[in-house]
Amino acid sequence: MSIEITVLFDVVPDRTEQTADAFARLCAETREEEGALRFDAFRSAEHDHVIVLVEEWADQDAIDLHMKQEYVAAFLAATDGAFVRPPSVHRLRPLGA
Repeated sequence: MSIEITVLFDVVPDRTEQTADAFARLCAETREEEGALRFDAFRSAEHDHVIVLVEEWADQDAIDLHMKQEYVAAFLAATDGAFVRPPSVHRLRPLGA
């Protein structure tokens, strides 16, 4: 069974466009990873400064490898200080599981 994760990022208003660009680069690189089944970033339609990341991974090893990539470090550096609060991470499981 794959691993699905949704992450909500509350972005500092004057960093929203720069942060969205960083997410676009991260998504493009990550989609090339073998274990990345889905990696998409969205802007909330209701809250302009909220970015939602939707991920699906083959397994935990794929996530661990992803976190070691240079472009992840570059993303973290580019978005340092860009968030109002720590991201809200939701590792999903089916109802009744």
